Amino acid sequence: MILELETYQAIGLAVTIGGSIWGAGKAFFTRFETALRERDDGLKDELSKLSRQVGVQTGEVRQLEKDLLQLKAELPAKYVHKSDFNRTFTVVEAKLDRLYGIISQNNNKD
Repeated sequence: MILELETYQAIGLAVTIGGSIWGAGKAFFTRFETALRERDDGLKDELSKLSRQVGVQTGEVRQLEKDLLQLKAELPAKYVHKSDFNRTFTVVEAKLDRLYGIISQNNNKD
């Protein structure tokens, strides 16, 4: 079986086949491009949400740092450290011992 085509028929067939391949390729790449664009838009949305969250969390961290610094500034005024208390109490005990010694000496002289 031999297929005989005139020149115009061969050109028409080639154009038809080429056009079909080109159309199918264009449709495929259009879908591919649309999918990529949708994915990119979704990623942009997620990045903007993430950026807002980071901004909020950065503000919260700054507030925590500020609160911590304020607490560090208030602690020495409200609370006494154990070693400071022991030192002060030792001084008070020494003064009481000295008073007791002076009172004992005065009682022994009388």
